[in-house]
Amino acid sequence: MAEARQLREFVPADAPDGITPDVPAIDVADVTGGVTDHTVWSCAGNLTAIRSVRARVREFLDRMGHSDEVLDDAELAVSELATNALLHSRSGQSGGVMTLFIRSDAGRLRVAVADQGEREGEGGHSRDDGEDFGRGKLIVDSCATRSGDYWNEDTHVAWFEIDE
Repeated sequence: MAEARQLREFVPADAPDGITPDVPAIDVADVTGGVTDHTVWSCAGNLTAIRSVRARVREFLDRMGHSDEVLDDAELAVSELATNALLHSRSGQSGGVMTLFIRSDAGRLRVAVADQGEREGEGGHSRDDGEDFGRGKLIVDSCATRSGDYWNEDTHVAWFEIDE
């Protein structure tokens, strides 16, 4: 019940005085042209940002003229990626940051979520836990034409593309 209340209220986290969080970087060298939206979300160490991430993706893609089917698939897939970033990385801890990247080209959409890498200390789940996790990738794969992830120094980036 508390999580449902948190999802309705997005309150960006403030980094402690004197600390500038490392903003996760996304390698965009292989994607050219089109219209791009780079958004940095400051996360409060919980899942309150997911609703805003979904709305941002939907609004951007709607402005770019994508079909309702693409909007629905992209919204669901980005919800999974952002949730994973918050559950499994330092981005989901107090003062955490994740970067949302959206690119809309003629006939192709690319969305990526970059997080701050593995969690420190207690709390959260490792990407290798393997317990009741792993369905998110299946959901993303069912919504996307292509998907994947990569590491860039201390940053983890999960992405998907949808062809129209």
